[in-house]
Amino acid sequence: MVHSSSPPVGALSLSELRFLYNKRMRSLVLQLTVLRSIFLGVAAFSPAKQRTANTRHVSPSTTLLFASENVSLDRRSFAKSIASITTMSAASAALITNNQSALADEGSIIIDPSVDLPKITNKVYLDIKFGNYKTKRLVIGLFGDIMPKATANFVSLCRGGDVSYAGTTFYRVISDMTIQGGAIGSSSGKSSISAVLQPDNFNIKHSKAGLVSAVRNNDGSIDSRFFIQTADDAGWADERYAAFGIVLEDEGTGGMDLVKKISKVDVKTPQNNPKDPVTIVGCGVLDD
Repeated sequence: MVHSSSPPVGALSLSELRFLYNKRMRSLVLQLTVLRSIFLGVAAFSPAKQRTANTRHVSPSTTLLFASENVSLDRRSFAKSIASITTMSAASAALITNNQSALADEGSIIIDPSVDLPKITNKVYLDIKFGNYKTKRLVIGLFGDIMPKATANFVSLCRGGDVSYAGTTFYRVISDMTIQGGAIGSSSGKSSISAVLQPDNFNIKHSKAGLVSAVRNNDGSIDSRFFIQTADDAGWADERYAAFGIVLEDEGTGGMDLVKKISKVDVKTPQNNPKDPVTIVGCGVLDD
């Protein structure tokens, strides 16, 4: 059994790698700058330092005269310092925490599902048959609040009818990386449906096994195809592929055990197509 180690459509180009590297470096520099500002703010606006600054060039005879004014200035300065520190602390917390930390350079919210899984608004299922295994159900939870358009369209394709995932296959398997399916109208990975899973954003990090994302063609276009990552670390997909759901471990369903079994089937090179079809024999929506 031979498996490729390439990502779903194409490897990142040198320019894309450089862009991602520079973006992360800018974010890191911004975080350090905010932290430095917090410490400097505490030192610069402390009451003790303000008293020293206010009395440094005042004679002993006039110190008492301005004592009440100095106290008033100290209080105002300290209040300003607290407000400044609070603002900077909030910005720093938003940047540093892994729980939906903000990237200030683009104003987007990056969500790490390994730390804080987005709210699941819809559940769909795929009934899968392959090899000598009995048909097993795979349940997928969808992030409708964060990815409303992708979720609505995925639900539509799982509901059934003339155009649905029923009868399609998992057409490509990359061991320890992804399984790819959803090519409506073709078993070769060329979908006849275009722009269905167009992403709302690319804000969800690929940091948890079982995430479901839209496949992206080399020209950037999106269709009905999706992939399920089989490892926790899939950083190569961040900011390039849009995650919109995750495999659930509902009682009586296949869960990630089923995904991993599919990821180990024998494949034909060079496209890594399963030698024996892995078919979605049925699909539907669980929360209608």
